[in-house]
Amino acid sequence: MSRLRQALGTAVTVAVLAALAAPAATASPAAAPSAPPPTAGYTVSVGSTGTYSTPDDTPAGPYIDKDGTFYFQQSASLYGATAPRYWQFFTGTNFDTSTESSAISNAVNPANPDDSNSDTTWRCNNSPTGLTATPAPSGSTYAESNYCDLVGVWIDPDTGNWYGMVHNEFTPQPFGDGLHYDAIDYAVSTDQGKVWTIESHAITSPYSTTRDDTTAFPNQTYDYGDGDPRLYTDTASGYFYLYYGSRIIDKTGTWSAFYEHVARAPISGKMASGTWEKWYDGSWSQPGLGGQESNMVPVSSSNSTGYTPVSSEYNPDNTGTASQQTAAGEMPATSPLFAMDITYDAYLGLYIGEPQNPDQSGTAPQQYYATDNLATQQWSLIGDTGSSFETASWYRWFLDSANLTSSNIVGKSFRSYCSQACPNNSTGAYANVTWTPPRPPRRST
Repeated sequence: MSRLRQALGTAVTVAVLAALAAPAATASPAAAPSAPPPTAGYTVSVGSTGTYSTPDDTPAGPYIDKDGTFYFQQSASLYGATAPRYWQFFTGTNFDTSTESSAISNAVNPANPDDSNSDTTWRCNNSPTGLTATPAPSGSTYAESNYCDLVGVWIDPDTGNWYGMVHNEFTPQPFGDGLHYDAIDYAVSTDQGKVWTIESHAITSPYSTTRDDTTAFPNQTYDYGDGDPRLYTDTASGYFYLYYGSRIIDKTGTWSAFYEHVARAPISGKMASGTWEKWYDGSWSQPGLGGQESNMVPVSSSNSTGYTPVSSEYNPDNTGTASQQTAAGEMPATSPLFAMDITYDAYLGLYIGEPQNPDQSGTAPQQYYATDNLATQQWSLIGDTGSSFETASWYRWFLDSANLTSSNIVGKSFRSYCSQACPNNSTGAYANVTWTPPRPPRRST
């Protein structure tokens, strides 16, 4: 999420965009791996496209409150001393009709006037992550020790309380570079979003997040930590699934390797610290706090497991920059599944995901992956949008095109949203996407 902050510095671009006019087109189906997924032969048809007029520094996350009211939520937490930092909420009958809820977006904690949704500076710095973060070196453009975004909300059916994942960017410039560490906490609101308490850590890095820790990172690189969460509540299995990323950073301040990970926790645990388990080496075997984590990759003819072998993962004891280590085969390249959000497609009977394309030129299609079992996390490429929707999008989300309220379940047709680095250099857009099934075999005569 830091790229918008770096690009904009002191403001979030919120623009109403001109309508995108792309003709309906059908992209080629993805090449099937050696063990074809159940969706082999499907194609992705892109129909009309539209604009998203309130893009921000997170995806927009739709949810339904205990009383049936529709909301969606997004955040920004920019770095400058006077830059905006807020958790923003919208409500209406559906996504298209929603407008910002001033009552929630501008709510102030009655017990602490420094804590508000419209200015989360105090909240972030006094959170579990913020209290252990350290400030940037003197003269830095990072004004605070921690920046935090609410990303993904779940409504507890037992109490009606709102729960959410919190993305943290903390301890800026840990090696005098231009970046920071990441970690994921969780927060709770007992008054429908007006006041939030960041309760504790949910997911933390297997590596050190201490400033200038040359024992943990003795050479040219360091691990960015765990962040950019994408929450999926899978009531069918009774688990939260949290997709998140890490990055390998050169101490000179550049990055070139972005990795995808996943953890899960029983919904009954209500996101609590200690309930999360990371996916590692083919099983849910590592704790969410400091546990090891596998880099997820698509299943293909060259990788039947869907993750990087442990022996090929990043090792901070190796020398060379991130790109040099990748070229030497000492650590994996960027995962095609990085920053993936997912949904369940009732038409396909499969879970589908839309990650960030490793090709960030702006001329690459949006790719889609599928799996039939979240317990095993084997994702196969099933299609893309072709030339009719080319994007380098940072943030994405699904929306069912029939009810315009659900990102958790979609059908044969759905909207695929983009925020920042969208088609035609726009900052917010969506495509109406439809699955086209394979033709039945021709009958012999």
